[in-house]
Amino acid sequence: MLMSKHVLGLDLGVGSIGWCLIALDAQGDPADILGMGSRVVPLTNLGDDKAFSKGEAFTANQKRTARRTMRRGFARYQLRRYRLRRELEKVGMLPDAALIQLPLLELWELRERAATAGERLTLPELGRVLCHINQKRGYRHVKSDAAAIVGDEGEKKKDSNSAYLAGIRANDEKLQDEHKTVGQYFAEQLRQSQRESPTGGISYRIKDQIFSRQRYIDEYDQIMAAQRVHYPDILTDDFIRMLRDEVIFMQRPLKSCKHLVSLCEFEKQERVMRVQQDDGKGGRQLVERKIKFGPKVAPKSSPLFQLCRIYEAVNNIRLTCPDGSPRDITPEERDKLVAYLQTYEAPKPPKRKPAKAKPVKLAHPKLDLDKLKELLCIEEELFADKLLEEGLKGDATRIALSIILQPYPQYHHLLDMELETRMMTVQLTDEETGEVTEREVAVVTDSYVRQPLYRLWHILYSIEERDAMRRALITQLGMKEEDLDGGLLDQLYRLDFVKSGYGNKSAKFICKLLPQLQQGLGYSEACAAVGYRHSNSPTSEEITERTLLEKIPLLQRNELRQPLVEKILNQMINLVNALKAEYGVDEVRVELARELKMSREERERMARNNKDREERNKEVAAKIRECGLYPTKPRIQKYMLWEEAGRQCLYCGRSTEEEQCLNGDDMEVEHIIPKSVLYDDSYGNKTCACHECNQTKGNRTALEYIRAKGWEAEYMDRINERLKEKKISYNKHQRLRWLKEDIPSDFLERQLRLTQYISRQAMAILQQGIRRVSASEGGVTARLRSLWGYDDILHTLNLDRYDSMGETERVSREGETTEKLRIKDWSKRKDHRHHAIDALVVASTRQGYIQRLNRVSSESEREAMSGEIEVQKAMKTDKLSLLERWLTQRPHLSVRAVSDKVAEILISYRPGMRVVTRGRNIYRKKTVDGREVTCVQRGVLVPRGELMEASLYGKILFQGRERIVKRYPLHDLKGEVVDPRLRELITTYNQELKSREKGAPIPPLCLDKDKRQEVRSVRCYVDKPSVSSAIPIRFDERGTAITFVQSGNNHHLAVYRTPQGVLEESIVSFWDAVDRARYGIPLVITHPREVMEQVLQRGDIPESVLKSLPPSDWMFVESLQQDEMVAIGLSDEELQSAIEAQDYRKLSEHLYRVQSLSSKYYVFRYHLETSVKDRKNTSGRIPKFHRVRNLPDYEKRNVRKVRVDLLGRISLL
Repeated sequence: MLMSKHVLGLDLGVGSIGWCLIALDAQGDPADILGMGSRVVPLTNLGDDKAFSKGEAFTANQKRTARRTMRRGFARYQLRRYRLRRELEKVGMLPDAALIQLPLLELWELRERAATAGERLTLPELGRVLCHINQKRGYRHVKSDAAAIVGDEGEKKKDSNSAYLAGIRANDEKLQDEHKTVGQYFAEQLRQSQRESPTGGISYRIKDQIFSRQRYIDEYDQIMAAQRVHYPDILTDDFIRMLRDEVIFMQRPLKSCKHLVSLCEFEKQERVMRVQQDDGKGGRQLVERKIKFGPKVAPKSSPLFQLCRIYEAVNNIRLTCPDGSPRDITPEERDKLVAYLQTYEAPKPPKRKPAKAKPVKLAHPKLDLDKLKELLCIEEELFADKLLEEGLKGDATRIALSIILQPYPQYHHLLDMELETRMMTVQLTDEETGEVTEREVAVVTDSYVRQPLYRLWHILYSIEERDAMRRALITQLGMKEEDLDGGLLDQLYRLDFVKSGYGNKSAKFICKLLPQLQQGLGYSEACAAVGYRHSNSPTSEEITERTLLEKIPLLQRNELRQPLVEKILNQMINLVNALKAEYGVDEVRVELARELKMSREERERMARNNKDREERNKEVAAKIRECGLYPTKPRIQKYMLWEEAGRQCLYCGRSTEEEQCLNGDDMEVEHIIPKSVLYDDSYGNKTCACHECNQTKGNRTALEYIRAKGWEAEYMDRINERLKEKKISYNKHQRLRWLKEDIPSDFLERQLRLTQYISRQAMAILQQGIRRVSASEGGVTARLRSLWGYDDILHTLNLDRYDSMGETERVSREGETTEKLRIKDWSKRKDHRHHAIDALVVASTRQGYIQRLNRVSSESEREAMSGEIEVQKAMKTDKLSLLERWLTQRPHLSVRAVSDKVAEILISYRPGMRVVTRGRNIYRKKTVDGREVTCVQRGVLVPRGELMEASLYGKILFQGRERIVKRYPLHDLKGEVVDPRLRELITTYNQELKSREKGAPIPPLCLDKDKRQEVRSVRCYVDKPSVSSAIPIRFDERGTAITFVQSGNNHHLAVYRTPQGVLEESIVSFWDAVDRARYGIPLVITHPREVMEQVLQRGDIPESVLKSLPPSDWMFVESLQQDEMVAIGLSDEELQSAIEAQDYRKLSEHLYRVQSLSSKYYVFRYHLETSVKDRKNTSGRIPKFHRVRNLPDYEKRNVRKVRVDLLGRISLL
């Protein structure tokens, strides 16, 4: 018996995977659904998927990392303080308790005296001054901060970091102008600001005034110079240097990040090797791994990369004449454009001298359409695509150096970079025949590294230290000391060539590519010329001969350096491996969400565009409502196209009124290129045309129709004007001028081509274990889903449920007279199963359909489609194009069959994270003989989540009882203010704020009449955490807790039954769970008596851990964690019977996910729900969520924990 072929369709999203495995018949058509489902991958932090989609650079995990960095900084300060106190104790300089507790002003005055020549401090007093300097050492800037610290007059920066650094620079200049040390400056400021106030003390704020590290080092040197005359035997040169460089101002060098730089995709190689890796238990083990090696990608600031980028961009310029004909760029013109992009334009001198001299700013070149016409002496009108609309950027590296070296003609030769070439033999493979041929091509030799420009760039790029850079410029490039010290070094040091990051190609590959680009080849053609396939798609021979792995290996941590994408792809690997083992998989067809294929900048741009589009849609919807019509999606699109066309028919120019447009009487949405010719249903292929033009245009393109009518001159003026006013895009303008022969033969294929890094990685991963892997595109999937009738499946399945919840309405669509019952604000994205339906369409989309879409404009293809279409009765398909009728009749599974399968889907959630993992801690320490050795601490427990909330609390005694307090910003107070006097002041202040005029600045709240003691934050009483649940983390000298935190999320709920038969809960926080893991106690205690007996035999278990354990006479019932699954509303017999009978339709109605757990408050969300925003509606036959407030209610609802595995199969636990 011939085995059927199994095809897996995958729909990869940011936080989910839809899958569908179908069996094909002998003709290769879908015959049966073997399985389908949706796998949801909950992210560590709620909202991280949205942050990723928006391109946000600072997600919740990164904020947690930033806070951890602060804690590490404090820990390093404590270590520094310990080392300093140890060294001071050796020489009798350790300050006593009285010196440690000196009042603020006295301490700064002591520091002022220490730096004054002739003033003698005692050794303990000098030690106290050094301890004070050790507390605040100033800001130590890196090379990239030099522009803001030293002063960059050529460029005005507006970001907050630059403003912060500019403030430091201003403070430094003030200190140098007054010839004072930091201590002398603050002592004077504190004396001047000493005032009587209601709370007493000094009102001067030091915290906001920051100086650079160098100013503190200067103060240290001045103090030591003033005091060493009194203690020459103790304050020796070695002792002073040791304290300064190895203790107080010691800062470890930054770890190298070279290992994070990507390998070149074109030049990398793979080899299987045995390597050591962590075994997850703190040890090491040998495993076989594929090791990738090869040249790293080049920095974007590299002169070689910059030149390659310019040629790529110039070769990609597309110019069009008003009549629609292309305007090619000649080789001579290309050289002119490249030369311009490597130079800069000096600003024109002002006609009269300004009153105040301003710094000269030299302009970087940006090539737009106007500049291009000026350079090439073109006078006629031209149109260009978005590339020139935004402007091509010039050679940033060469131009930055040119600006600095302009006043130094003796160094202009350092801007030269002559490239030498040699001939190299490359092998070219014909993708159709597989024939391999050889040819000679020119490549750039490695002599470019010896060229002056490259050498200068490399020095500035690779050297961090200023003195080392100065030496290199003198010894390697022959620069004169007087020029460098006269300001040239300052300017060169300010250049940050690291910040721009890395490109996507190595220098080795650029050397091969650049000569081809210089000949005018496009990027893809240049890659092909040197023997590389830019599309990275394997040939048929490679597909057949490739050795497949039985199991696809998981990605290693940080392999893609995008944790969220790695998480999704690893879940994809687990899913494919499971399906391969269960059913066998012959082919995978995959569709990736746009967000997964985009860079962060592209996602950020898309999020901005989506936001603008939403706002525009809301405006249009409001206008439609004013006309008394319901704003459906087609009406909104039609209105926007009508306004885009200038409220007229874009073809004949006849104006129409708003009412005519909306009612559909005389204005219709029209495809510029008919769908029968080009399968493009996007907004860019649509416009508004009057009814007559739309009917008579027929199967012609817009320009073909216009020429037949003889309206070409007026039409061209009309669309050119819309383009100039930026009412229509360049791409739409192109379509409006296309004839059939102008349509690219591979138009759709180019949209499907996977050029993005993540897409290529996903394809490469699957190809390790699957013979054939292909890609699909969202637009094609959406249209086929609609044509095959799958669009309404989820609405039909959900209609009865939403109607029982009161969330339906009766509406009529455009062109319909009868009203239909619809779910309010329905979207398929309200149901997780839409991923599975999309995966089904992806699996059913054969590559032949894509090829037919590419060739649809040819007459022979249309004749072939007409012959394949079955004769059928005229129904709704009359409105469909020839291609759509052909696609509708392609073999696919019936709506009824799909609907039955979808109704049985149980959503699978990825299990929660582990509490801890065992890792290593690598550190360096000095031995007794002064040598530095590397130490490895193995088996360290690493928590996998937040142990506590990022807030600190205090505890005070109020009216005989303890209360928890927290400090809040003045304008965000929560709770009762602790200080009664301050409470009255704030009440009066808030009343004054309410009475101020709208838009007026908010005045500060001050405690004194002189307005010098500003209130910024206030202590308030809080209810949570309670006194008993607050966790102490900081203690004073007597061991009394002074700082507390609240534990983070709860790890699990454990339900127990007492000897009396009563249910009791045990809520275990993540903090408690980590404590249990630390002491080897089970996280979920299923046998309380056994655990208690073992724990009591040990003497190392803290009281806080013992309190969290359940009593030994309790009996374990079950435990629940977030995102685990439960069945609600079925008796044990009904549940067992449904599982044995595999009645998944019934089980689906009772399946819920654990959404949140807290003491006597449990929330269970229906497994199909994608949103957790609705927290009110618990009505209906199948509620959106169940809210359980006590254990008797929990028992009454018969909540039973179940397991839904990776493939959506359910079992009892």
